[in-house]
Amino acid sequence: MRFLKQTLLVLSIMAVLFTGCSKDDDNNNFKLGDKNGILLVTFGSSYVAPQSTFNTIEEATKAAFPGEEVRWAYTADQVINTLRKGEGQVDPKDGKNLQKDLDNPEAALLKMIIDGYSKITLQSLHVIPGAEYDDLVDIVEKVKKQYPGLQCSIGKPLLNASDDVKEVAKILVNKFKTQNENGTPVLFMGHGSHFHPNHSRYVDLQAEFKTLAPKFFVGVVEDNHNADKKQEAPVIGGILPKLAKLTPKPKNVIITPLMSIVGDHSENDMNGESPAGTPVEEMSWRDRLVKEGYTVKSELKGLGDYPELTAIWIKHLKEAKIK
Repeated sequence: MRFLKQTLLVLSIMAVLFTGCSKDDDNNNFKLGDKNGILLVTFGSSYVAPQSTFNTIEEATKAAFPGEEVRWAYTADQVINTLRKGEGQVDPKDGKNLQKDLDNPEAALLKMIIDGYSKITLQSLHVIPGAEYDDLVDIVEKVKKQYPGLQCSIGKPLLNASDDVKEVAKILVNKFKTQNENGTPVLFMGHGSHFHPNHSRYVDLQAEFKTLAPKFFVGVVEDNHNADKKQEAPVIGGILPKLAKLTPKPKNVIITPLMSIVGDHSENDMNGESPAGTPVEEMSWRDRLVKEGYTVKSELKGLGDYPELTAIWIKHLKEAKIK
C-alpha cells in the first residue's frame, strides 16, 4: 500500500509538471520557483552499514554548502522498492528491517521542481562515469526539455579524469601505507562494466598502483572484454596469477572495496562465505584466496568513508554548482 501511494504521488507530480509544460493550457499557472538545491545521486543500498557512509557524505556536503537544501536519489529501483516496503537489512541496534522512502533521480527532480527549486545541482556518487552516470545525464536532459527554464548541472564521478585517478591512487596508497611498505598485497574490488569504455578508469588506476605500490591490484565484479584481454582490472581469477608471481610469495592479503559503500558486492562477492558446492569461479574473493593458501584480512570501508576521497566528490560538486 505504501508503494502504491508513493507511485500515485510521483505520477501526480509528473502530471502537474507536464501540464505546466503544455503551451496549449492557458489556465495553468504553475511557474518555476527560484530556490537553489543539491541532489546527491547514488546506486543506493538496503544494507545498514552504508547508511552511515551516506550520512557522512551528506554532512560533508552541508559543511561545504551551509544552509543549502540537500536531498538524495537512488538509481536502483529494486533498492528503492525494498526500502519502501521495510524489507531492508535488519538493523542490529533495534532488530528492525531498514526502511526509507527515497526516489529515483527523475522523481526526485520533479519533487524539487514542484517544491520551488529551479536551480538544481546533482552530484553523482558513482566511482566511474559509466552506464549509470550516462543514464543520469539522459534523465537530466529529459527533465530540462520537459520544463524549459530549469537549470540543472551534474558533478562528475570520482574517477572522472586522469587527475582524479592519480589523486585517488595517492590517497589509497597513503591509506594502506603500512601494507605497501611491508609488501602485503592489497586487492581493491571495483564494480566494473561489461561494455562501457570507461571501464578503462580501473585500468588507469592499476597503472598508477604499478608505479606507487606494485603489490596493489585492482579487480572487478564485472569484467570488461577489452580490458580483460590485457589482464588489467580483471575478475579475481585474473589477479591470482599475478599474486603467484610475486617473489617472495606473500602469505597475507588485504581485500577492500573500490566502491562508494560497503554494500552487497562487498559483503558477498568480496567477503562472503560461499556455500558448499559453489563452483570455484563463483566463490567470493575471500574464499578463492583462502583456497590458494593465503591468509585474508578484509578492510570493510567504502570510498565514501575516507574524507579525502569524499572531498573529491565535493570538489566536483563545487565545479558544477549552479549559483
